[in-house]
Amino acid sequence: MSAPFRRRGLVAAGLAVSSALLVTSCGAEQERVTAAAPAQPTGTVSASPSGSASPRLTDDQAQRQQLVPAAKVTWDKAATTALGEVPQSKLVEMELTWAPPGASASPDASASPSPASPSPASPSPSGSAGAQTPVWDNTVAAADGTVTRVWVDAVSGQVIRSEPEPDQDAEDKSELAARLKAATVTPQQAVKTAQGRAKGTVTAAELDDETWKVDIVDTGNWDKTTVGVSATDNKVVSEDVDRD
Repeated sequence: MSAPFRRRGLVAAGLAVSSALLVTSCGAEQERVTAAAPAQPTGTVSASPSGSASPRLTDDQAQRQQLVPAAKVTWDKAATTALGEVPQSKLVEMELTWAPPGASASPDASASPSPASPSPASPSPSGSAGAQTPVWDNTVAAADGTVTRVWVDAVSGQVIRSEPEPDQDAEDKSELAARLKAATVTPQQAVKTAQGRAKGTVTAAELDDETWKVDIVDTGNWDKTTVGVSATDNKVVSEDVDRD
């Protein structure tokens, strides 16, 4: 073979080797770039920066969300009904809660209970999330301090059950009678004052020593605000917001 042909063959071979090395280098670089890029899970949609998830309600907030709209009878009407059960009595405490099954006096309930139906059980003060009937659990006291529990159906406004508080001795009655006598501010006045500090639905009221404690639920976020109102001068003495 002549020298020119040998030179052309060497040049061609060199070009072929250079091309192979270039292809190998590019392939290796592509593999490194591909390995460095994070894998995107199939079917995963990235969250929109402007999007925001709805806030999750706590258990207590969810309970209020179910209970408060279910009540059709307001606190003051329930209180008036409860006070009518005990002549010349005064309200000591009331709370909106759930009635246990079988304790409903709502309009759709049978007027005459079936003989096979058990007698309604006393509603538990703590309520039952599984029950569907809201009730007002009222505590009223006569002038001598004798306490009576009166449960009022929060849908129909009818009295479900009324019974004297057991295990109340003479000293308890005397102390309660004195506390009620000293409370010159009515629950209606205290609630009106409390509503000036917190907007929402009244779900409880209690005479605690010399203070009316009024619970108000904000139906916008289901937080509960407890406003303390002096039972002697009708001034706000405390305010606590429960966001749990």
